[in-house]
Amino acid sequence: MGQGQLVQALRTGLAPETSVEARFAGLEPMGRLAQAAATRPLQPLTRLGLDLRPLRWYAVQAPRARTALRRELREWPADVVHVHSHSISLAMGAAMRVVPVVLSLDTTMRDWLAMPAWRRTGLRFQATMAPGFALERRALRRAALVLAWTDWARRAVQRTAPRAHVVEHHPGIELERYRPAPRRERALPRVLFVGGRFAEKGGEDLLRALAQELGKSVELDLVTPAPVEPRPGVRVHRLEPSDPRLLELQQQADLFCLPTHGDAAPWAVLEAMACATPVLSTRIGGIPDLLDDGRAGVLVEHDDPRALREGLLALLADPSLRAQLAAAARARCEERYDARLQFQRLIEHLREAMAER
Repeated sequence: MGQGQLVQALRTGLAPETSVEARFAGLEPMGRLAQAAATRPLQPLTRLGLDLRPLRWYAVQAPRARTALRRELREWPADVVHVHSHSISLAMGAAMRVVPVVLSLDTTMRDWLAMPAWRRTGLRFQATMAPGFALERRALRRAALVLAWTDWARRAVQRTAPRAHVVEHHPGIELERYRPAPRRERALPRVLFVGGRFAEKGGEDLLRALAQELGKSVELDLVTPAPVEPRPGVRVHRLEPSDPRLLELQQQADLFCLPTHGDAAPWAVLEAMACATPVLSTRIGGIPDLLDDGRAGVLVEHDDPRALREGLLALLADPSLRAQLAAAARARCEERYDARLQFQRLIEHLREAMAER
């Protein structure tokens, strides 16, 4: 149970495997009433920071996930259940007593809500989220195993639930699909940005950082559904993750930049790394782990416009450095983020969880 990229990674690893049977399940889209209960602003509580929107989302999704899991287990009794993300597992206590449930996550609730993009850390907000934090702690503790996608996430789980059984394990990426390709010659280098939440992922920061160079010394490809005003040197693409045109952009870019203010372990960073496209991103969430703390990409602080601009210009001016970072990024993906290898490691983790249970 989980998101599309994760499912694709698991299917990639499962394809040659003959000793494992797997069934994939997910949640149906929320109905109108559930959507309203989970996300509709409650004025004037919203202005006071008391509308409990994150908690309401968990309160709606967790029972829906529990019902879906019960239905699946009745039809197809499994030996072990793999759930992503752990936030939908808050009501799965009964199932965890019957079958080993392994939780997969890229961040904890508290760390996600504390991201600079939204930074919900006040005492009032923490008090309103206390029930959610308590349920999260219980779910992590009851799980047969917790798979943290990065070491940053693993440490967060240990802080949240010291008694949880947690290991660092990323599902990986399909390296046969995301692979280097010969770059076509062109007059100006190209920078690529991919992000749905344009402002939170640093799209506006990137436009400001390159404002003086756009159309003159660099071109910028933006893959986003957000409205962006037309300007010289900027192309906006409305593409789905599976669109082959997105893969071509990732392979042909001279530099991928995600100056995000709110991310845990973004797939877009890994996809660029696997395509041997050098990456510049921010020290947010687990991104430093993906980029080997700057050895497989360039890291800047999320609130430092000058460092972002200088980092971009330095990379654009130095093809040899870009080539060095690109090679390091691809090598890191082959070592730590190959979906086929990660699936074999996942099976080992699942068998250990079953044996201990």
